[in-house]
Order: sequence, then C-alpha cells, then structure tokens
Amino acid sequence: MATPASDVEKETQAVFIRDFVDVALPEELVSERLSEGQSWLAHLANAAGDDTESQLVRLGPSSLGHLVARDVRVRLGRATCGEAGVVVPLRWEDARWPGLFPLLDGNLEVAPLGPEHSRVVLSASYRPPFDAMGRVLDQAIFHRVAESTIRSFLQKVAGALQERA
Repeated sequence: MATPASDVEKETQAVFIRDFVDVALPEELVSERLSEGQSWLAHLANAAGDDTESQLVRLGPSSLGHLVARDVRVRLGRATCGEAGVVVPLRWEDARWPGLFPLLDGNLEVAPLGPEHSRVVLSASYRPPFDAMGRVLDQAIFHRVAESTIRSFLQKVAGALQERA
C-alpha cells in the first residue's frame, strides 16, 4: 500500500552537515587515539554520563560562547579501520531535553594530510524537531547554529588530541 502524500509531507527530512579540523599530529597517532573509545572524549567532558558509554560535553555555537551552550550526551561507537582510515560512529543528543533538540548521528573520520598532519572530519545528519515549523526554523537559523556547534566540537576534539601528545 502506498503512503499517502500527506504522511510523506509530515516526515521531517534529514539535514546533512559536514565539517573538519586539521590536527598537527600524524594520522596514525590520531587514529590510534580515536580508536581508544571514550578515553579521549573524557578530556572534553564536563561529567561522566550515567553509563560508561557516554560523556556529557558542553557544546554551543562558537560565535556565541557559552551564552547558548547545552550539555550534550555524546556516545561513540566502535572504531573501524578501512581503506580510507579510521571511522568512529558518533551520536549526540541534548542531555536535558532530548525531544526539543535534534539527535545528531554521524561519523568521525581521520585522513592524512602529510607525515605530521591529519584531518578529522565529522559527517552527520539530524532531523529538526517540530515537523514543518522545525524545517522553516532550521533553514532560517538553526542550521547555522548546528554548523557552529559542529565546528566548536571539532575544535575541542583537536585540542584534546593535541593535548595528549
């Protein structure tokens, strides 16, 4: 049976987002650290989550500092090694009101930029809450907030990785 057009229109389309940060460390070292699981993420965390598989990280648009920052529960999946390098699945959601803010699913990937530098890429998607109104708000402002938040997270990741060097 076909899905009525009205049901299809009600479904919120996924929004894709991608950003990267360059790290002054060899790809092998960055890949090794990201493969360690939650341990490197603990350097970013405000507090441990209620399980050992997540960390609470304070994130917000980098341009607004902590004015609109949120505590986000970040969960990392098992790192896999492929031809393109290490890939770490990642999921984050608002720790306080998960239904009001989008759930983000993505992958952290590492790519070499030469013998002493690498690039950490976050490719992800989210669905804006509140159906049609959420899509409008996302196009007007929230997507830029999401981009800035992703950038802030990646800068923190780079800092944590280099700090451990």
